[in-house]
Amino acid sequence: MKIELARRTKGAEASAFPERTSGLCRWAGAIFLACGIFLIDTFTTIGSAIAVLYVLVQTLTGESGDRQTIWKTSILCAALTLTSFFYVHGFSAELQTAFRLLFSLAANFVTCALLLRRSNDRQIHEAQARLLELTSDAILLRDRDGRITYWNKGAEDLYGWTSDQACGRSVQELLGCDLQHPRVIAEQRLADTGYWSGEMTARTRDGREITVFSQWRFERDRQGLVRTVMETGTDISQKKQAEAALRNSEHRYRTIFETLAVAIWEHDFRDVKRELDALRARGVTDIRRHIAEHPDLVIRMRGLVRITDVNQTALHLMEVPTKEEFFSHLDDFLPENEASFAHCLIAIAEGHPVFQEETVVRSRTGRLIPIIVVLRFPPNGEGLDRIQASIVDMTERLAFQEALEKSRRELEHAAHAAMIGEISASIAHEVNQPLSAIMAFVQAAQRWLDRPEPDLEEARIALNDAVTSTEQAAAVVKRVRLLLGKAKFDSGDVTIDALISDAIRLKQKDLSGQDIRVSLSLQTDSRTIHGDRILLQQAFVNIIVNAIQAMEETQFGERMLAIETRSDGGDLTVRFTDTGHGLKQTEEALFKAFATTKPDGMGLGLAMCKSIVTAHNGTISISDRDDTRGARVEISLPEAVTQSIRETVEA
Repeated sequence: MKIELARRTKGAEASAFPERTSGLCRWAGAIFLACGIFLIDTFTTIGSAIAVLYVLVQTLTGESGDRQTIWKTSILCAALTLTSFFYVHGFSAELQTAFRLLFSLAANFVTCALLLRRSNDRQIHEAQARLLELTSDAILLRDRDGRITYWNKGAEDLYGWTSDQACGRSVQELLGCDLQHPRVIAEQRLADTGYWSGEMTARTRDGREITVFSQWRFERDRQGLVRTVMETGTDISQKKQAEAALRNSEHRYRTIFETLAVAIWEHDFRDVKRELDALRARGVTDIRRHIAEHPDLVIRMRGLVRITDVNQTALHLMEVPTKEEFFSHLDDFLPENEASFAHCLIAIAEGHPVFQEETVVRSRTGRLIPIIVVLRFPPNGEGLDRIQASIVDMTERLAFQEALEKSRRELEHAAHAAMIGEISASIAHEVNQPLSAIMAFVQAAQRWLDRPEPDLEEARIALNDAVTSTEQAAAVVKRVRLLLGKAKFDSGDVTIDALISDAIRLKQKDLSGQDIRVSLSLQTDSRTIHGDRILLQQAFVNIIVNAIQAMEETQFGERMLAIETRSDGGDLTVRFTDTGHGLKQTEEALFKAFATTKPDGMGLGLAMCKSIVTAHNGTISISDRDDTRGARVEISLPEAVTQSIRETVEA
């Protein structure tokens, strides 16, 4: 019924004038028929219920009238019936005549009720038919032979043909349908279930091919045969293109992810973020201090970080054969005393966009691997379920640096040995003659004095000659010393934070071997001083070595070296704090040359550090920690030291 009405509504909109003409004819016929029935019923002696024929008048007017018209026509017909009755019979009608009146009025009101119901149904169907025109989906009707009988506005917009051009043509011929499944199978599915849906390609009027998601339903007649099939179509071409582009993008991403030379694994930090939010909800405002005071919290949170994906480089780095066998949680491959995760928690809590740290991980075989890890966190704490970590293996780099440093030390040692040999040969050659002369003059003076009558004048002359030779020998030594003092230092702008990082890398193996956690708080990355990079680095390395040796008696798990830099006005301050045994001598004694507390020490380390710092117009101090055991070394260096370092270095 709905489909037929939609078809009629479509036709009605296309032929408004003939419809109006037909309506006028119906009204004229209804008026003529009503007048005829009234005249026959009133002025003839026919004994039948002529007034029943008023239902014809109601039917004619109800075909094109609204509810109000139907009511008015019904009341008018009833009034005409009553008028004729009282005009002919008055109030003394027979019982049989009264029954005919009641029968006529009943027929009137039953017809009125049916017409009102039909009017409601027609209004609903017309509204539904208008919706078919308003919908953006393409809707068409075809008969059992595939001929198009209805073509809505959505179909015109989608396929390009107007309703007049499409109606009457075969849908398969018009659209060039190419179903993913054979059309025979689709028709069979439609016949079996009354419904079919699927994707197909369709040809538009301008020759383009589009992908359409189509749905079919059919309506049977009273004999059970298919009368009308309704097809809907939705253009999904852009959706298919977007899906194809997304698949290509995912394929490119996966290819890059799997073949990248940098190890990458993906983390899920959502549980960690919930724990940090819970801490803030409980009133914890200083996350840094809370984490430092609760190391068990850091260990527990490490177990909350899940590993969701890794690339092939990560598998090779961690010596794991397949992704299924890779570590499931971050805690599985971080050493127990590893401190970088605490810094990661602070970065998440404080909303830092990037976290970078040097740390150590344990492979499946137990091998400790030094790495640099970089994490990027999205803003507003969103997307923490897929945080990628870029991992760079530092093993070969550190080994190369260590080999380079070893070669440098060997070359310096060889150069020093060669220089000492040259100096020794030079001193022996230059001093030999004055010494021989001195000995000869002294022996001559002895002989002049050993005579029975000592010749004091000759002895005095010989001793004067010995003094002259001694002065000549002193001049030789002074010349050699001046020669040694002509060596120039390699000075320039030095970044303290980078120098600290280099020193840590040089001693990373010793720190890891002694299970020492390193805490870095470097806050002068953009500040520089003018100085000798090698000398300053050697001073920092010596202090780190002293800290490592001082913590040999400290229990495992409590060994920690904290290094922090800050800017105080025009000075840069570097502070080293360890958890060792503390000082066993006064500060003054420790900075003296050859003063040492170690059985095999030479006592030159701190003395050399002081000379280097003094050469850079800086100060160095050492003291015991106030809060716990351990020592603190603090170095203060002025920014932009411009004068020559050589002028202040004394042997």
